[in-house]
Amino acid sequence: MAMIDLFKRPKSGVSRAPESGLSDSLRRAVSICVWGPTGSTGKSTLAANLGCELALAGHKVLIVDFDTYSPSQAVMFGITDGPPGLAAACRLVGQGRLDEEQLNRLSTSFEAGAGQLSLLSGLSSPGRWPEVSPDKIQGLLEAASPLFDFVVCDVASALEEGVRQLGGVIERNCASRALLQNCDKTLAVVGADAVSIQRYLSSHSSLTELAKEPLLLVNRLRQAALGSNPKQQISDALAQFANQEVDWFIPNDPESCDQAAQESVPLAMMKRSSPARQAIAQVARLKFIGQEGNLQRRVAKLV
Repeated sequence: MAMIDLFKRPKSGVSRAPESGLSDSLRRAVSICVWGPTGSTGKSTLAANLGCELALAGHKVLIVDFDTYSPSQAVMFGITDGPPGLAAACRLVGQGRLDEEQLNRLSTSFEAGAGQLSLLSGLSSPGRWPEVSPDKIQGLLEAASPLFDFVVCDVASALEEGVRQLGGVIERNCASRALLQNCDKTLAVVGADAVSIQRYLSSHSSLTELAKEPLLLVNRLRQAALGSNPKQQISDALAQFANQEVDWFIPNDPESCDQAAQESVPLAMMKRSSPARQAIAQVARLKFIGQEGNLQRRVAKLV
């Protein structure tokens, strides 16, 4: 019922974006890279729900599953037999044929109130990662930018350089590195436990070499893992060892998250009362929607 109430497939084609005051030729999407260290930090869940909240706020949003190790966005949206997705889009970029019609054909789209959400699902097999090269990533983002208000990119955790197939020229982790370097915003997601924080600290130098002032989000905040004042403990540790402030905390909400997983829908599609969902909605409003408005105004001044 939640899928029907909140997100409906368009009856014919893909509907236009809400009016933004700019023509399609002048619109430029705000690109958001969602990354997290190795382990189950909830980065893909955050990417899916951030995209949903931006769409529910009246925007046209594209989620792209760029995780070349473990793509999961299609599963989260309950898509079992969807369009070809990322691999086909990259092939068309290489042929110079990725346009609005093809991008719509390769993605799954849902209406979200006054907005719209589209999903470009990930690779069908991790072994196809050489198809996702930096030039094709750039071409895909350039094709999507005038068509959407936001492009949310879910990327893999590994950031090491120099990992290649024998005789290959494409690096194994080039997708994550390229997107962290080139997206307008980066959202780093770390779990609220000692292991996840340590893994984040181990990757922090690599992350900050690539990303532009990443926003730090601590997910699944709970007392059981760290004691009576987990916010303060986490904030102190990250300030001391990474010289970084936490931008937002997402409360632990296992009941709502388990229900969403069982029904194969994001939180935003099913439960308005969820504390985690409400926190993610605040992140969308306060950290990203204002940025989109400022960017569109700057573009408008150039013409």
